[in-house]
Amino acid sequence: MERLRRAFLDYDRRHGGAEPPPKAQVFVARHPVGAGLVCGVVTGLPLALALSAFRDPVLLLQTALIGLGAGLFVWLFCRFERRRQAHYARNGGFRWDPPRLPVQHEALPVWFEGMLWLSYWTVYMVVFWLVGQLRTPPFTWLQSAIYAGFLIIGSWAVQLSKERRRRRRR
Repeated sequence: MERLRRAFLDYDRRHGGAEPPPKAQVFVARHPVGAGLVCGVVTGLPLALALSAFRDPVLLLQTALIGLGAGLFVWLFCRFERRRQAHYARNGGFRWDPPRLPVQHEALPVWFEGMLWLSYWTVYMVVFWLVGQLRTPPFTWLQSAIYAGFLIIGSWAVQLSKERRRRRRR
């Protein structure tokens, strides 16, 4: 097990794991139970609504178990991330609270950035709904919201990878 752990840490260090993580990643690693609970509810409720499981007790149990499984998986993943961050903090890889960098002109306040992401999601949802009306069974608002969420999460992942590459080049 020790060789496997060392191999993972070497791989992680080579791919930028020793760099200070974003604030959201530190927050989720510090609160694994809350992250698992939110993920389980966010997974289970829309699935139950989509399957109309509130009328069928068997489907309701299945969606509850799927939500529970998703929550447990996220909880386990967050615990793993917490241990990884603690390892780097112990060995001097990075500190839990990195020193504050001088504010750059392009940096936005966190609440404003959240509002931007919410507005992007709303616009994409309406666009998906309008385009989905051209299909034979038209898109519902729920389908449009899910597709818009996938698009927003994908663009967020691309932005994070660009930011990490930019930090590595410095």
